[in-house]
Amino acid sequence: MAQTKLHEKPRNVLLLGSRGLLGNALLPALRRTFDRVRCMDRAELNLANLSQIEAALDGVDFDLIVNAAGYTAVDDCEINERLAYLVNGDAPARLAEIASAKGARMVQFSTDYVFDGCAFLPYREDDAAEPISVYGKSKRAGEQGVLAAGGKHLVLRLSWLFGPGRTAFPDWVLRKAATDGRIGIVSDKSACPSFAPDIADWMIALLHSDKPKGGLVHVCNGGVCTWKEYGEEVLRCALELGLLQEVVPVDPLKLADLTGLTAARPLYSALDTSRFSQLTGVTPRPWQDAVAEHVRCLGSAAATTQAVKSG
Repeated sequence: MAQTKLHEKPRNVLLLGSRGLLGNALLPALRRTFDRVRCMDRAELNLANLSQIEAALDGVDFDLIVNAAGYTAVDDCEINERLAYLVNGDAPARLAEIASAKGARMVQFSTDYVFDGCAFLPYREDDAAEPISVYGKSKRAGEQGVLAAGGKHLVLRLSWLFGPGRTAFPDWVLRKAATDGRIGIVSDKSACPSFAPDIADWMIALLHSDKPKGGLVHVCNGGVCTWKEYGEEVLRCALELGLLQEVVPVDPLKLADLTGLTAARPLYSALDTSRFSQLTGVTPRPWQDAVAEHVRCLGSAAATTQAVKSG
C-alpha cells in the first residue's frame, strides 16, 4: 500500500545523474524550487546493479525522484545490449516502483529515438513508438516500466540535448570550424534541439501544474531543423559574436554516408510539444534563441579562460 504524503507538492528531492549534461542543469533549478535536494552518484547507486537499488534507497526520504542518469552512448548500446536494458529499462522501472511505495513521484527522461523516423510531422505522445535501435528500445522499455508503476510519474521525452558545462553538438561544431576551417554536417536528419536549462525550468513548470499529473510529455525547444541547419545557426551566432573571424563553409552530408555508426537512427524525430503547453501554459522558446544564448555563454567562458591565462 502506497504511503500518503501530508503535502501535495514535493519538498525533498533525490536527483540521479547530477554530473551529466542534463543533471548539471537540473540541480540548480531543483535547489531553487524545493527544500532539500540530495544527489546520489554511481558509487552510491549503480543503475546497472538492480539488487543495489532497493538497498541504496532504503531509509532515504524523498517526495520526488528525478532520474537524469542513463546509458546514452547510442552505438555502444548495440554492443552492450544487456547493460542498455538494465540501465535504461529495468532500473527506471524499479525506481518508479520504489517511489510509488513511498507515495512519491518520479520524473524519468526519455528520447526521440523511441520513434522510427518515418513521420513527416512532429510526433505526438500518442503516436506509435517503434524504436529501431537497442538504445531506443531500452529507453522505451524504461518509459513503459515507469508509467506502469504509478499514475503520477512523469516521462519527459527530449531530443538533441545541449547546454553549458558539458560538450555537445554546438561545441563540436565550433571546435571543427576552428581547427578545419570547413565542416561537413548531416542534412537529411531532422529533430528539435533541447537546451538543458530550458528543460530544467519546464520540468519544474510541469511539476507545479495543477492539471492532470503524470504520463508522457514531449519537452524541447520550438521549431524543427536538420543537423546542418542547427550547425549553421551555431556558426552564424559565433561569427556575430566575433568568436569566428570569417564564414565557415558547411558541406551537406547524408546520414547513410557516415562511417563508424553501428546503431540505426531515425531520420525524422521532431517532437510535438502541444501537450506540454496545454499542461503548463508555457510555449517553448525557439531553438535559435537557445542556441544564441549557449554560444554567448561559450564565448564568455572562453574570454574568462583567456583572461586567466593572460593574468
